[in-house]
Amino acid sequence: MVTTLSDGVGVLNALASGGAIGPSLLLVALWELFLPERDHARPFGWRWTNNFSLFAMSIACTALLTPGLAFVTNNVLERSPLRWQPAEFGFWLHLIYACLALDALNYLLHRAMHKIPILWRLHSLHHSDVSLDVSTTVRHHPLEAIVTAVLIGVGGALFGCSTSEVAVYAVLEIVVQLVGHADVRLPRFLEAIVGGTLVTPKFHRIHHSSEKIETDSNYGQVFAFWDALLGTRGGLADERRGAIEYGLKKFRDARSQRLDQLLLLPARIFSPIE
Repeated sequence: MVTTLSDGVGVLNALASGGAIGPSLLLVALWELFLPERDHARPFGWRWTNNFSLFAMSIACTALLTPGLAFVTNNVLERSPLRWQPAEFGFWLHLIYACLALDALNYLLHRAMHKIPILWRLHSLHHSDVSLDVSTTVRHHPLEAIVTAVLIGVGGALFGCSTSEVAVYAVLEIVVQLVGHADVRLPRFLEAIVGGTLVTPKFHRIHHSSEKIETDSNYGQVFAFWDALLGTRGGLADERRGAIEYGLKKFRDARSQRLDQLLLLPARIFSPIE
């Protein structure tokens, strides 16, 4: 059966299947490979091996968690006072509400990851990458992936978002984040159109700076306006800012970038933004 835009449930199920993630990753990787913004970027070798190994571990951990998490979130959703029936307000309106609610929740979680020491221990692995490209998007500690899945899943259910809507938001987030981390430059006209609304490379690169004042800004995951509304919007990666040093100052050596040491990084971090 052909899915059309008028077939809202069909579109939702197609996106929620996760089928958009693989092609999006490939397309952004090819964009980065053939039209890189920074000549020094090298999107291969041990960095990619380590980053995608971490991604595979995170997928495996969250897959094991899925049955139990689905049971919990379904029960929370049934009891949520914010649960809506799509027929009452319209399918697409409900989906827009869900994406905004989930992204606001994700913004707050991301900010907490930087401010709460035990969460920073997990999230620091993502910031320890000494370069920045599409593979950095999926460079997360498996335990962080579990924490994020639980908090966003349960939090989304409390906000009345269905499991399929959470999955659709997850696809939207990873597509935006793939581009946001990539070594690419958006066309100037496109940057002007979406730069104030969506997370772009110029917006997100500042967040990966080794300078604490810059890392503590631009927390947005899909929508960039949360930072403007809540006072955490920082600068942009442009010619005026100049070159950015990525990574964590104390974990830049070759040994710290080994896969075994990356998995042990939460035990080696002792203060926020170390």
